[in-house]
Parts: sequence; C-alpha cells; structure tokens
Amino acid sequence: STLIHYELILSAMRQFTSGEGLRVLDAGCGLGAGLMWFETNGPKSFDLVGHTISSSQLNFINNLPQHKFEAFLKSYDDLEAYGDDSSGIRALDVIYSIEAFIHSPDEEHTLKQWAKALADQGLVILVDDFLAVGVDKDAEDIQIQIFAKSWMANVLHTTSSLTEVAERHNLKLVLDRDLGSEYNINKWNYGNKFPDMAPTKRKSHQGWLGSKMRQRLMIEGKLTYRLVVFQKQGGVESPNISKNRQSTQENNTGLVEEGECSEVQTIAENKQPLVFEEIVPEHRTGKGSGGGSKMKCISGWYCCGMGETWWENLDANRTDTTSYLKLDKSLFGDYMEKVVEHLNKFYRTLPEGTVGKFLDIGGTGNVAKGMRKVTSKFSHFAGPFDYWLLDSDSAAKGVENALHCDMADCKEAPTCGFDVTFSHTVLEHTHRPWDTLDTIARITKKGGLTAHVVPFSYQYHATPDDNFRFSHRGVTTLLEDRGFTILDVGYDICTKPDKVLRERIDEHFDTIWLVYVIAQKN
Repeated sequence: STLIHYELILSAMRQFTSGEGLRVLDAGCGLGAGLMWFETNGPKSFDLVGHTISSSQLNFINNLPQHKFEAFLKSYDDLEAYGDDSSGIRALDVIYSIEAFIHSPDEEHTLKQWAKALADQGLVILVDDFLAVGVDKDAEDIQIQIFAKSWMANVLHTTSSLTEVAERHNLKLVLDRDLGSEYNINKWNYGNKFPDMAPTKRKSHQGWLGSKMRQRLMIEGKLTYRLVVFQKQGGVESPNISKNRQSTQENNTGLVEEGECSEVQTIAENKQPLVFEEIVPEHRTGKGSGGGSKMKCISGWYCCGMGETWWENLDANRTDTTSYLKLDKSLFGDYMEKVVEHLNKFYRTLPEGTVGKFLDIGGTGNVAKGMRKVTSKFSHFAGPFDYWLLDSDSAAKGVENALHCDMADCKEAPTCGFDVTFSHTVLEHTHRPWDTLDTIARITKKGGLTAHVVPFSYQYHATPDDNFRFSHRGVTTLLEDRGFTILDVGYDICTKPDKVLRERIDEHFDTIWLVYVIAQKN
C-alpha cells in the first residue's frame, strides 16, 4: 500500500541520516498525501516541500486541513533555488519520488539537477518500476514499447544501468530492495494472473492500457518494483546527515566505499605464485578433519552431474520445440566440477605468502531439525585459506573459526573479511535471500570469489524452513545488483540411484535440479 511506501522511505532516511531536521522534497507530490503523512508521522523537525506540475493538484493541496509543508507549481527538475547562496534557501537533504521518476523526459538532466540541489551525503530515494536484468529497453519488444508509450514510462532502466547514469553526477548506489519480491506483489496485487486485455467502453483509455501492460510485464518477470537509494558524494555539508554517515562503509546493499574495502592480492611482476594443493571435485562427509571421508554422491538419495547428459538426451529425442522453454547447452554442467574449477583458477592468481579466509555459510547443518552436525564438509574447498563456518544453528556455538548469527543480519561478520564466500543449498532457507546476499556482498573482499549452489526444482525441506527456489536468471540478478561479475552459472541435474528407486519411497523427487553460480566482486 502507499502507507508502506512512506514507512520504507522514512526508514531509509533514518538509516543514512540523523533522521532529524531534514529538508525533504517530494518530487511529484500529487495530492500531497506523502507530505501530509510525513508531517504527521515523521519528526516534527522535518522541513517538507513538494513540487507538482498540476494546478488542480496544487489547488487540492492548498485546501487540505492546516499544514506546515509547502507545495509549488513546479517541475521536479526546477531546483536551482535550493542551495543557492543568493536565494537563502538551504540545500535539500532528501529527494524522494514515488512512481514519478519513471515519467521524467530526461533522466540524465533530472539526476543532474537533483544532485546539484542536494547537500553532501544527501539522498535520492526512488520507489518505481525497473527493468529486470537482461531486458533490453531498446530491443524490438512490442510489449515494452506499448508499456512505455501508454504509461508514459520514459525512464526504463535496470538498477545497474541507472546507477551508471547516477554515478556521472556523484550519486552512489547505497540501497536496492526488490519490493516486488519482498511483498509478493504479483500475488497480492495481480493474483499471479495475466491481465484481461479486452477493452470495454469504460476500459479503453491510455491509463488503462498502461496499467494492464504493467501487470503483464510484472507477471512475465520483465519488470521489477524496487526501492533504490542513491547518496551524493561531495558538496555543501549538512549537519543533519553528517551525524550518521554509514552510507557506503556498511549498508544494506553490501556496497563498500572504494578504498575502504581490502582487496584480494594478485600476482605482480617478478612475484612467485602461491603453492597449494589443487582441490579435487569430491563430496565429503563433513565429519573429521579435511572434510571427512569421501562420498560417492551428494547424499544417500541423489547423485549429481547429469546436466549435460540430460540436455543431450533431450536434444537427440525431442518431439517439440517451444522457444521460451529452451535452455542453451552451455547452461548445463556438473556443479561440483564447476565450483572447483573456478576455485583452483582463483587460487592460482595469488602470490606467494598470501593468507586468507574461506567462509562456508550454513556449514554446520540444521541440527535443531535433526540433521547431523558437520564442521568441515567443504573445508577442502578452502585450499590455501583458513576455513571458517557461519550458521544460525546453535551447533555453531563453540566451534573453532565459526560465527553464530543469522546471515541476513550478521554484525559479527567483518566487512570485507573473506576472500571466498560459499554456500551449498542454504539460501533457499533464508526468509529474505536479498538481505543475506547484501551481507555476502559486504563481507566479501574486492576481487574475492563467491560461489553458491541453490535448488531450482526440489522437494520441500524445512530445515528449519524452506522459502525459495532460484533460476539462473534469478541468481544472476541478485549478484549483479550487488556488485558482482558472473563467472559461471548453470544447472546440474541429480537423480536417484537404481537401488534407491527400487527400495525407498517418500516425498523426495525422483529428479532434482540445482543451480550453481560463481561470481567475483568488482
């Protein structure tokens, strides 16, 4: 609801500023509902102002019950007076826009004007529609084109592409939340259904068409609904922000100010490479040192590494071809071999004398739900580095080199403290994987590696809970939005051995699909 918008924006203000005495602009203030809410529910010290280009809206605002905030008949680009010494009007601390920035005729100009009007460390807070990663606004996609024209959606960007524009004006991305996923908008707003596009006498106007195309693109995954925060670097200092400058040192995106984050060492000229014993792609029990004894398969239920075989069999015997179902052969592989390949390649880039840390997230197993406690299942992946565990299960308490915390909010994990971060069928258990990946981005060193194995098709398994499944596109988006470059991503397929098929029957699927992803922090 709109009230949730206001609460989220107020929360972002408090996260990155002192939360008091802020000069706040509602860019595209509509009927003044947001300004009225902040005046009523926010700190009394807020200095609130709104811009609208509608004289009807301004007349409505002027007839609202008594209020302190001001509204003007101006474009939200018309901000030259703010921070101008001759005007006597101080710079803005916050500019927020709810579903209005998308209508800007020129996002470059808008962000330039907003940046000029902001004090140092001032915020731009956007709640709006964004393109999903991989969707090209300039491609011949008729649905995107119809949406852009009917919704007057002049600004169609992914978070990454808009960040490139913002950075040209000293605006740094500090927060990116996928509200569509967090609040399950497709379910609650649209019932997970495509819209009825048949026009009627009452429903045939431009706004109706735009809203229907918006629904369709959301359901298809081409459009996302996000809260994005940029913070200005440089300019006139504001005492209302400088009291709480946590913007880029440590924040919910996991982004860290350049120069603050330690960087993984790499071989320079005339340097010898690090000598290490190369990792072998094999499963271990996790009991005892060095990962424990070898295991033939991932578990007693499944053996993996069937991805390429499945694809080749399908390709040789297919009877139908549906374009939107097809996956390229390059997206199939043995996840164990893929992860090990990239780890060995990464370790080979290290110079002699390098020391580092490898973090296994969820590395003890969910003992509270009956799983066996393990302490070294992937310790052989650490190679030349110290092996560390992180788990929210109480079994992690007292284990050497272990952090006991919830990965979504783990203050114990040091910023840029790990050269490699890794998880194996763990992220599906988190309530908000985007928060967990924020932490992973924060604690991974610049140039460091992150590798994860997650389920795509898998039976429900509440250890302690089971919340998400991921496609290769999903994990790509989650990591790229947090400053990682994808090195490898794809699917592995695991099947039951013949004996298990003959003798054991319960909820376990006969075939499961896993997604593997390996990425490097920029």
